[in-house]
Amino acid sequence: MTERTERSEGHEGMPSRPGMTAGADRLLDLLPAHVRLRDAQTGDTLRALLGAVAGELAMLEGDLAALYDSWFVETCPEWVVPYLADLVGLDELPPDLGDAATRRAVVANTVGYRRRKGTVAVLEQVARDVTGWPARAVEYFPLLTAATHVNHVRLDRPATVDLRDADRLDLVSGPLDPFAHTAEARRIASRRGRYGIPNVGVFLFPARVYPVGSALALDGWSRARPVGDGYAVDPLGRSTPLFAPPTAEEAIERLAAEPALPVPLRPRRLLALLRAARAGALDPLLLPIGVRIGTGAPLPPDRVRVCGLEDLAPVAGQPQVYVDAVSGRLRFHLGGSVHRPARVSVRYAYGGLADIGAGTYDRTEVHENALATDLYSGGPGVGGQVAVRDGAVSSTMVVGTVADGLRRAEQEWARPGGPVGRTFVVSVTDSGSYAEPLAVEIPAETRLVLVAATWPERRLPGDGRLPPVPGEYAPDGLRPHLGTSLTVTGGPGSSLILDGFLLDGDLLVQPGRLGALTVSQCTVAGVVRVAATGDASNRDLRVAVVRSIVDSLDLAGPVPLVSVVDSVLDPGLVAALPRTRARRAFRAAASGAAVTAPGAHLSVEGSTLLGSVGVRSIDASSAMLVEPARAEHRQTGCVRYSYVAPGSRVPRRFHCVPAAEGDAGPRPVFATLDPGAPFYAALAMSCPAEIAAGGEDESEMGAHHHLRRPLRLRAAERMLQPYMPVGLEIGIFGS
Repeated sequence: MTERTERSEGHEGMPSRPGMTAGADRLLDLLPAHVRLRDAQTGDTLRALLGAVAGELAMLEGDLAALYDSWFVETCPEWVVPYLADLVGLDELPPDLGDAATRRAVVANTVGYRRRKGTVAVLEQVARDVTGWPARAVEYFPLLTAATHVNHVRLDRPATVDLRDADRLDLVSGPLDPFAHTAEARRIASRRGRYGIPNVGVFLFPARVYPVGSALALDGWSRARPVGDGYAVDPLGRSTPLFAPPTAEEAIERLAAEPALPVPLRPRRLLALLRAARAGALDPLLLPIGVRIGTGAPLPPDRVRVCGLEDLAPVAGQPQVYVDAVSGRLRFHLGGSVHRPARVSVRYAYGGLADIGAGTYDRTEVHENALATDLYSGGPGVGGQVAVRDGAVSSTMVVGTVADGLRRAEQEWARPGGPVGRTFVVSVTDSGSYAEPLAVEIPAETRLVLVAATWPERRLPGDGRLPPVPGEYAPDGLRPHLGTSLTVTGGPGSSLILDGFLLDGDLLVQPGRLGALTVSQCTVAGVVRVAATGDASNRDLRVAVVRSIVDSLDLAGPVPLVSVVDSVLDPGLVAALPRTRARRAFRAAASGAAVTAPGAHLSVEGSTLLGSVGVRSIDASSAMLVEPARAEHRQTGCVRYSYVAPGSRVPRRFHCVPAAEGDAGPRPVFATLDPGAPFYAALAMSCPAEIAAGGEDESEMGAHHHLRRPLRLRAAERMLQPYMPVGLEIGIFGS
């Protein structure tokens, strides 16, 4: 309910005084005109009375609207969901797991589950609704070889595999395996055996697929990186498997097939899609990868070849490209020899387990939280904003490079009456690569937000457009690449927020008085470093690393506080990437430390630190300190629900592994430490339970603690039992 603040004309020419509510006008409209006119002439007494009545009426209408919404599980408040579960006879609800898992879907589909109880399809649907992950259920009895009767020959279960069926051979031993196997005696519930008469396997796919670029917007494609005699689709040069965005499943009765699952793109599947596009049966815009040379049009499907499965097309004088879907590498050929174009842009999709590091996922919630918790001392609101678009002609609101955007910010700060003491936003609006050196000096009590985000369009009727509103942007769908280091200098109370970037270099804080540095949802392939000085430079600096992947932190200055949340610090990250001469020199002198901050208090929450730690004091929760950590002050802080490497000197421990200093304890087992792999730094299924479910809330320790993977698996196991046919045994596989 809002109040009027401007004088306006009421109905039938009667004046409406300021301060009168819109609710009162709504009630007055129900009265005869002569009553409204008489009330206006006598001081609006009736209007004031109806204003009070309208307030109570609005509350009553709101309660009625909420009550109506509570009739439906899709719109009801969260506290109503258990009551609706009682109405459909659902005895147990899964825990609130968040992050794509919702209890509403379980309640909404319970009746549908029961109608299909005992079928494989309902097991798949329940697992998907409970965990929020795509699922595939496999009944293993039809996949067993057997001596068949001559009158009932089972041609679908050949005892030997046809080695000429190469397309299906790629699927052997996986959840999509179509071949028959001999029976196994081991139980499927232990995840050791699969093929047996009573066995049903439910495979969950926690990986997520992140598309980069759009087939309809050519200016949003990513820049491929030269590596050897070819190119890597990843801007950092990492070897990463390609994915195809999953399609939506049509109905609950259908089992999930390969196109609906977030699995790596097999070379033979890519070949089949390309052949369909060449024959006209598939729109080339629907292909999972697109390649452009320079600023030209995307290469047609007949000039995109699958590495190892196809020869070059008989096209003279036209460049062609080999695509390796396993490693995400490209190699161009022209006239029968290797070709090295100056600029290659790609549209593709990659996979990941969680929204950590730079990515094309929606970063709005974490970004807003970073803004809200930032410790800068300037004023509220946004004083200025400029957009960066690769190669754009500079104008009032748009520049062509990130360096130009930072220079524009410094020019605005130097202008009389400029936005000093407020926030200035430099938003990169594409997924391009920017290789120019970057440096910025932030005035006192001023905040710079360097973010990968687009501006929402403000259209007028026709073709008119309004200028963007400062501070309104959408941090979603982009993953730009900064090809060099970023150097920042700040005045007292100043702040820098870096959000959504692949930084192919170091983040350097020069001597000054920078107040806060936040690295949010970034992948920094170098070191976040604060220069050492003999004075009290940056003595008030607070460093925060949130949902990011960073090589290491080297804070030689007197930094008092460092916070690491839901992140991975990997001192071997740079060594795993294609190295330049400067990088090789740096790695030769590196110590393998994840955090070096002798004067700082380190706070670690739900993060994985793969190198050693040396700080003044430390507290950690649901973290993994894989290498020895040493804190000078052990009477300050606490380490709880965390893995602490043997040889560490940390404050008192609470429910840690190992439980006490000097104990050996189990060691963590990672799925992979390859920075380009989808399951990078994730715990393997074979990891000891003390670590895999030893974090707070019985979730896993480390950077993927917020996913609550163990809780999802246990919830799926409990919720699937009522729908299992009698005599069958279920096995749940989480990756």
